[in-house]
Amino acid sequence: MIISDGIFAAPLLLGVSGGAFALFLAVADMLLDVKEDPKVALVEKALPGLNCGACGFSSCAAYARAVVEGESEIGKCSSADEESIKFLKTVFASTASDVKKTAVIRCAGGSAVKFPYKGVPTCEAASLVAGGFLKCSWGCFGIGDCVKVCPHGAIKIAPGGIAGVDHSKCTGCGLCVKACPRGVIELVPVSHGYYVACRSADKAEVRDYCKNGCFACGICAAKKFNPDGVVEIKDNLPVVIEDKFKDPAQLLTAGSRCPVKAWKEIIF
Repeated sequence: MIISDGIFAAPLLLGVSGGAFALFLAVADMLLDVKEDPKVALVEKALPGLNCGACGFSSCAAYARAVVEGESEIGKCSSADEESIKFLKTVFASTASDVKKTAVIRCAGGSAVKFPYKGVPTCEAASLVAGGFLKCSWGCFGIGDCVKVCPHGAIKIAPGGIAGVDHSKCTGCGLCVKACPRGVIELVPVSHGYYVACRSADKAEVRDYCKNGCFACGICAAKKFNPDGVVEIKDNLPVVIEDKFKDPAQLLTAGSRCPVKAWKEIIF
C-alpha cells in the first residue's frame, strides 16, 4: 500500500512543481518583457538592409533603434534611397541632410615606383612595406581593397592600375573610404560635378615623382578663372568653398586651365 501511494505521489509532485515553474516563467516573462517600439520596425523596413556599418552601427536594426531613441539621425544611412529618406523624415521630422555624395578616387596615377611589390596582395599590406612601393606617398596602389568592400560593385581597377568609380552604382556608403590605407578615396557632393584627382599635399614630391599630380600652381584659384572665389589653395591642394559654390560650371571654368588635368568630371 505504501509503494502504491508512492507511485501515485511522484507524478502528482512532478505535475505540481512543473505547473509552479511554468507559472513562475510566465510571470517573469510579463515582468521582464521589453516592448519593441513599432517605429523601430518601420525605420528598419525603410532601410536597405545591407548591414554595411557605414552609419557607425553594427546593423540596420541597431541603427533603426538609435534613430527611434533619438541617438542618431536618419541622414547617416547614405545607402537609403530618396523616397525612403523623405518618408522617414515625415515620420520623425528629421533634419537629416539631403546632400547626395559619391566616392571619388583622388589619384590619377603616374607615380614612379620605388620597388616591385610581391607581398600579400592587399593595399593595407603594401602600405606597411617601406611606406609602400610608390614614390608618391599618396598614390593609389590599385590592388583593390576598396573593390572588395563595395557592396554595390561600384569600384573597379582600371587598366592603368588605378581604382575607378562607377558613379551610377555608388551610394556613398563610405566603406571604400575606410578601406583605403592611403586616404585617396573621398566622398564629395554629386552636385559639384568635378573633383581634384590628387591627394598629395607635398608639391615637391609631386614635381619629382608624379606626372599627373597637382603641384599647387594656383591657376585654378586665380581670379581670372575663378571670379567667384569658389576654389582656394589650402595645404597645396585646390579646395571647393561650399558657401560660394553655386554651379558646376564654376569648377569647370577653374579646372579647365589645369596644366596636368588634375580636375576630373563626375560622370554618370
